[in-house]
Formats: sequence, structure tokens, C-alpha cells
Amino acid sequence: MEWDALPGGLRRRVEERLGSPVVRVDAITGGFSAGFAGIVRTAGRSLFVKATSEAVNSHGRGLYRQEWLACEHLARDALDPGFAWAFDWDDWTVLAFRAVDGRICSPEWPAGQLAEVLRHLAAHRTAAPTGLPPLDAYFGDAFAAWAALDADPSFDAWPTDDTGGALLPVPEWVALSEHARGAFAGEELLHADLRADNVLWTGGAPVVVDWAYACRGAAVFDPLYLLLEVACRWAAPPEEALAGVLKEYGRSAEDATALLAVFAGWFTWMSRMPPPPGLPTLRAFQRGMADAALGWFALRTGRTHGSRQHGRTTLT
Repeated sequence: MEWDALPGGLRRRVEERLGSPVVRVDAITGGFSAGFAGIVRTAGRSLFVKATSEAVNSHGRGLYRQEWLACEHLARDALDPGFAWAFDWDDWTVLAFRAVDGRICSPEWPAGQLAEVLRHLAAHRTAAPTGLPPLDAYFGDAFAAWAALDADPSFDAWPTDDTGGALLPVPEWVALSEHARGAFAGEELLHADLRADNVLWTGGAPVVVDWAYACRGAAVFDPLYLLLEVACRWAAPPEEALAGVLKEYGRSAEDATALLAVFAGWFTWMSRMPPPPGLPTLRAFQRGMADAALGWFALRTGRTHGSRQHGRTTLT
């Protein structure tokens, strides 16, 4: 959305919080949240502002309110994302943050940029602020996705091996998910939604933004989630980067493989839902992430799979 498309009363309320009239707005596009986002400038200051409503994006508004609560906790943390203020107006929620002079990381993840972001994450491991929920509060559906697919009589796209048999029996998918549920529990701060469009690349250190899913768990979850997007973009899974992450965080190869199984089931499950209003590309993104997770899982377990998904057959 453009700034001028927001209700006049809402724009006036933003100006009241800024303390002077808005003289320029640099709208920002992209991502998976329908609504307004942009740098809002007055004569004396600039803030990054985002807003959405029940009518525009009810799910997104819920996430904004979730992020509002999370950022009030993070304001006392070393990874404070620069939260300034937030308010509700009618059925809208508005959040404001310090404006960062940077751009989102490249979704193609050049190796030097990826290495720097991974170093940044490892250097800023910290205990989660009091009040943040556990990882399972947001990812319970992910850990339960294979069981949910098994219970859905309309699901007929189970991953197969190159002979047409099941890549894994259902109980093994479920067992891997439960392994991951336990392995990634913990008390460290997690972003839990780490992708290129949630990391700003600046002249200094990377800046992690969009903390709607901030929670507590095992810190290694964030770089592993990030590496799945890298695998989705690169021609081959980033095995070398994964090995470095597992060594840095002292985690096992089995933990990483179990989490890939979780991601494969979760993104498959989400990709089958109808597209949400205003976000026509979301399901395609989720299908790509599901395919990347399955391919990487098969590689790490020494399997070759032919997976019939969404009306097409792919071989990995």
C-alpha cells in the first residue's frame, strides 16, 4: 500500500506521534505482509513505519500485535531492533522503528554475505528476555505437520523414493518431528523467521528485523532455518555452511536432519492452503521451501527420492 491509501485519521495519528508533519514517505515493497511499510520522514526525523488492518490482512495484523509485545521485551536486550512505538487505531495496528540505512540481504545469498550473517548470529547469542513464549508455542503446527498430513484423507503427495515406494513410513516422519521438538527447545532468544527479507545489510553489522515470532529455544534453530532458504535459492544445499553451524553451536548432524524433516512437512502442509488475500506468491514460496527441505533431507540420509507434489513429479 502507498501512504496516501491509509485512512486520513490514521495518517494524522502517525504525525502526532512523530511530532511534526510528514514531508516525505519512501514506501517499501516485498515480503509477505499485505499493508503499508515505508520510511516516514518529517523535517527533523525518520522512522520505519508499518501498518495493516483486519480488512487488509487479518493474519498480518495478529503478527504485528505479536511483534509489538515481543519488541517491548527486546527493548531491554542487546538485539533491540530499535522499536519506537506502536498503537491501535480503529481496526489498524501501526508499529514504528528506527530507520536503518541499509537494504535487505540478497535472496540469492552470496557466500560472503551469508558468512557474515552467520557470524553475526553466533556472536549475538543471548538468553531470551522474560516473557517470551517457547518455540513450540509458534511451531507446534510445524512439529505436528506430518501427523496432520497423515490424518488428512485428501493428502496424496507423500514423498517417494526412486522406486515409487515411500521415502519414509509415516511413523518415522513423526518420530523425526518429535526428535526436533525436543532438540530445539531451550532458553535462548530466537527470531524464528529468519530469511533474506528479514535481515538488513548495512555498512556495519547486519540488522535483524521483523520479530513477530520472537521466542525462546535453542539458538541454532535460527541459522538452520536461514540455511533452508539458502538451499532453496542455490543449486545445491549449503552443506559446508551447515557443518560450520553445527560445529559452532555444538549440535549433532541428526538434529539438523530431523529439523529438515520438520520443515519438509510444515511447508508442504502450509503450501496446500488457499492463498491468503493480497499475498498471491506465498504458497509458491512455501512449495519451494518444502521441495528444498525434502531434497536436502534425502541427500543427508543417502536417499534418492521422486516426490509427486502438487501435480508434478520431481526427482532429487
